Amino acid sequence: MQPLGSPLSLGHEVPNLELLRRAGWLVSTAAGAYCVAWRGRDEVVFQWRDGGWHRVGGQGAAAA
Repeated sequence: MQPLGSPLSLGHEVPNLELLRRAGWLVSTAAGAYCVAWRGRDEVVFQWRDGGWHRVGGQGAAAA
């Protein structure tokens, strides 16, 4: 059995929730590379990859 190390020890980039907040999003839930965020009546699921947030689902605005 191998130890579970931290995301940093595995070479994964830590998602930057502050980028969404600066764009006016209210982060509701975050788990790993995914988060649910609200802005007005828009609810969007974002995935952190390649150093940025990418919309993967939800209703409302497309860009963060």
